[in-house]
Amino acid sequence: MGSIPNSFAEDVVAGQTFVECLPATAEDGHVVNIGRLAVPISRIDLDALSYRHLTVHGVPFGFTRDGEMAGVIAGLLPDVRPAVARGESRPVIDQTVDIREFRQAADRLRSGDAVGKIVLTFP
Repeated sequence: MGSIPNSFAEDVVAGQTFVECLPATAEDGHVVNIGRLAVPISRIDLDALSYRHLTVHGVPFGFTRDGEMAGVIAGLLPDVRPAVARGESRPVIDQTVDIREFRQAADRLRSGDAVGKIVLTFP
């Protein structure tokens, strides 16, 4: 992985993916884990964390304290919003699925076969 622009990395998989986010994030950057689709345990190289002066944020997916997500999002907006506007940060879309097929979409996410996000559409 190359260095992620604007010193921000998002991890929803955990496990080895989380480990790989650390050396791929720019110095003084932030790594936000918001999911554990693979496994909830990662074995990291603390040098990749400390020598790069990284900050790791753990956010529970779907269960947050009042104001928790707002603070995380507000802290990331100065870097993330401009990167998105410049086209430097775009989501990877695995597939687009009608909302009526949400169970199949959830099964695909859990299987680990999805590469990127699954977008649900409404008729």
